[in-house]
Amino acid sequence: MTPADNLPSSPLPRGSTLQEELAYYKAQYEQLEAELQDFQASSRELEAELEKDVEASEKRERQLKEKVEGLGFEVDEWKTKYKQAKSEANAAQNTLQKEITTLRDTNRTFQLRLRDIEVANDDFERQARNTTSSLEDLESKYNVSIERGVMLEEEIKVGEQEREALRIETQRLRDELSDLKIEAEITQGKLRLAEATIGRHHDRKPQPLATQHLRNRSQASEASGTTTSSPAIATPPPSKSASSTVSDMTTPPSPPSSEASAGVKVVPSTPLRLKRLSIAPDSKTIDVNLSQQSSAYPGWAAESPTISITPKPTSTRGPS
Repeated sequence: MTPADNLPSSPLPRGSTLQEELAYYKAQYEQLEAELQDFQASSRELEAELEKDVEASEKRERQLKEKVEGLGFEVDEWKTKYKQAKSEANAAQNTLQKEITTLRDTNRTFQLRLRDIEVANDDFERQARNTTSSLEDLESKYNVSIERGVMLEEEIKVGEQEREALRIETQRLRDELSDLKIEAEITQGKLRLAEATIGRHHDRKPQPLATQHLRNRSQASEASGTTTSSPAIATPPPSKSASSTVSDMTTPPSPPSSEASAGVKVVPSTPLRLKRLSIAPDSKTIDVNLSQQSSAYPGWAAESPTISITPKPTSTRGPS
């Protein structure tokens, strides 16, 4: 501890001596000098520290300036990039806006088309249902037609068999008709021969007794002919084909006028007469009776032919 530290810090009292004043001021001087040295030492230390701080600050300032310059370049670069990105974004936004507008229009068009397609689909479904119902009706009608066709085929087969039987029966009847025509021609020949014989007998001069006998017989024959000339059974007129066929077979030709003598009295005789013609559709029986009456020659009635046509019964079943 220095002597200055031992000095009182109070001021110098009044009435002190010179020695006391000198010691007092000396102590003050030493104290101030020590304080000055301490202050200088601390100032040097503080100056060194401040210099170090200044150097560090300058160094940091230089670093920060360099960093600021680098960041300025980066800022300029980012500004350029920002401007470029903004222009690109604006272009992309415009493009996307156009695409969105186009897509909206396309979507609206597709929605309208979808609605039309749905309407058309509903129409198609309705047509499909109608077509299905029509197809089912056609199938049922087709099945009915097939069944009807099978039944008609069976009926056609039965009809073919019946037609074949009728054809055979018709051929048989044609053969019988040919035979009957031949018999009719033979009968007509006999009739012509008989008429020629009658004509020759008329050409001859009759005996008085024979003449009287012939007159009596002729009167009797006229009476009987008048009585029997009326039809026995009232039947409807036959068809044209049957009557024409029978008349062609039974009507004899008239004798030639050259064979008859003008001066000789011809005894009237009953011509050939269709006595009965009956056609029964159930039995299909045709009976033709031909009779000739002659008052002059009663034996001729025995030679008159009787034609009877009786075909065999056939099936009368018609097509079902």
